[in-house]
Amino acid sequence: MNRILKDGMVIAIGLLVVTSIVQSLFVSSAYALTRYFNCVTRIANGNGTMTLKNVKGCYYKVFQEARDADADGNKIR
Repeated sequence: MNRILKDGMVIAIGLLVVTSIVQSLFVSSAYALTRYFNCVTRIANGNGTMTLKNVKGCYYKVFQEARDADADGNKIR
């Protein structure tokens, strides 16, 4: 009986760790998409027009610059 409890606790802790990692990966992706959407919306509401140049600028600002920065947003390259 004691072995069954230990195995069950190991499995429960393992599942908790895996779900925490998966959730953190999804949250960071959602945050980037939110920042992109906010950037595009801010530009569209600011001047009433949206160009491909504006969309590319937001994409670069949110996704490309984020790749070249650490977690605090400081440049690393």
